[in-house]
Amino acid sequence: MKTHAREWLALQHSSRCFLFCSDDAGVGAQLAEALGDAGLLTQELPSQQALARRLAEINPALVFLDFTPDPHEPGKLLHSADLARTLARVSPGLPRVAVGLLSQPEGAVAALRAGVSDFIDPGAGAYEVRDVVSRVMAQAGAPLAAGGQRSVLLLGARPGVGASTLAVHLAGLAQDRMAGGRAAPGQERDRQSLDLARRVAVLDLGWPVGDCQLYLNAQSDFDFIEAVNNLRRLDHTLLASAMANTPAGIGVLSLPRDLGRMRSVSHADSLLLFDRLRQHYGLLVVDAGGFSSVEFIAGMVRSTQEAWLVTDQSVGSLVSMAALIRDLEAQEVAPGSLRLVVNRYDERYGMTAVQIAERFGLELAGTLPDRTLALMQSVNQGRLLHQDAERDPYVRAVQALARRLDAPAAAAGTRGGWLSAWLPGVHRRLSLI
Repeated sequence: MKTHAREWLALQHSSRCFLFCSDDAGVGAQLAEALGDAGLLTQELPSQQALARRLAEINPALVFLDFTPDPHEPGKLLHSADLARTLARVSPGLPRVAVGLLSQPEGAVAALRAGVSDFIDPGAGAYEVRDVVSRVMAQAGAPLAAGGQRSVLLLGARPGVGASTLAVHLAGLAQDRMAGGRAAPGQERDRQSLDLARRVAVLDLGWPVGDCQLYLNAQSDFDFIEAVNNLRRLDHTLLASAMANTPAGIGVLSLPRDLGRMRSVSHADSLLLFDRLRQHYGLLVVDAGGFSSVEFIAGMVRSTQEAWLVTDQSVGSLVSMAALIRDLEAQEVAPGSLRLVVNRYDERYGMTAVQIAERFGLELAGTLPDRTLALMQSVNQGRLLHQDAERDPYVRAVQALARRLDAPAAAAGTRGGWLSAWLPGVHRRLSLI
């Protein structure tokens, strides 16, 4: 697979060429078979010094790096990690994918440490390999388009700080903008025909269970567990019909009322569901206020476009937020990945929003004024505040936050998918290099 004749054939008969940096012929054959006609695979193991020259000669569309552990070659993972870092330096825009074995996660952990967040097992199935390759190349070929794979994760410092209220108002305002304005009451049902790429979904993981679904007045028996169990069937048709939907077209997926059922769901499948929803909907709003699985939350933080910590100015909330930040840091989530939103904000309450942001080393995304009375009145009438008072200070503050999601986010395009988000949990249980 290493000959110049192969490279010439790639240029003549294929629109793209892939480079597999490995001298393992068996893994190379598996990978080539899985790729099929997606492109021609050239396999060789160039030295770090020769890597830039070979990239110029081969001009690959994507580089695979061999992270399959080999007991007869103890330095293999170290060498692949060094090659990955060199590749990132000499050609930072070239997509990289780690090749390893799901049964030996130490290879994937070494890849993540080297900065390679996308991972495939060539023995897992040709469909999965091609799916990862097409996604990685699509992300590298163009910036994230507006209305596709946008997501925001809302982390409440503790239950009751207003993360669910923010989630539903953010979703409502974003849906109106994506659909070209709010429809008249008699026309709202037509929104159900909107393509999912022009619709917002709310992943309701907050506590108490189902608050977002309640505030949006959307009903369905299709819950988080049902969605995970139907991952392979989770297409446009199933999402549009099975998920709870508002008349405006917002999809809502909540946790099951019996939280004991969540024990049967793995973190990997949960993150895969998150990624699948992100792929289908124009915007995914995740309310994880009070959600207990820090490992799962950390995986979503790594994969989402924006992650906002929601708090108020009370001592209890600030202490809870400090604990949450520490827990996320233990999962290798840097505070720089998080933005701060201060709810029910009034400078007279104590620490200002700027002081809180500085104290915790966070970027301040914005503040929301204390409009408890107005919000409770509209929710009690089955409506969101912007449907009754478009110029309310709370609505205008949420609109300012929503504008943060309009710009293409490099973070969402470059962060790894569900597998790279899940692996740090394995990482902490392994001792490697």
